Amino acid sequence: MTTPAHHQTFRQLLALLFSLLLCFGANGASTKSAFSAGDKAPSFQAKSTDGKTINFPGDYKGKLVLLDFWATWCGPCRAETPNVVANYKQFHPQGFEVLGVSLDQGNAAEKLARFTQQNEMTWAQIYDGKYWQADLAVKYGIHSIPRALLVDGDTGTILAEGTAARGQHLGPAIEKALSTKKAK
Repeated sequence: MTTPAHHQTFRQLLALLFSLLLCFGANGASTKSAFSAGDKAPSFQAKSTDGKTINFPGDYKGKLVLLDFWATWCGPCRAETPNVVANYKQFHPQGFEVLGVSLDQGNAAEKLARFTQQNEMTWAQIYDGKYWQADLAVKYGIHSIPRALLVDGDTGTILAEGTAARGQHLGPAIEKALSTKKAK
């Protein structure tokens, strides 16, 4: 016998599974990006949600930047947010920056602004409302999110990406990259 509570639990489980499937790409493509550690990150110019023009990586000279592809609808992205915020707070005074690239769908600008404010994501966000076809997602070959690339702002070199730039690996990757920059 099923109850309304069972139906609600089943619907929640289906919603979670759907969110996870979306995070792994719209077309079931590879979960890797087109670029790996050691590659040069493609340069670009884009408008942030606050209207500023961002020249990447040029605007990040002397910095270490996490180029973070994510979306408010992505459960794993939302789960990673506190980790990114904590690392930002810890390492920002030492030259660590984050640049978010939202893969949210069109008409989600207010939702994105509310989410970033509520979650203390004080860094710049790029959002064009094109979902999986977001200009930068296409340029970087992003087929799953969250996808993060740790980039040296001086050289544009990708220092870490994917799982090496997420979760428990993010802090050590930032620390290593910042100590290498200081040693130069």
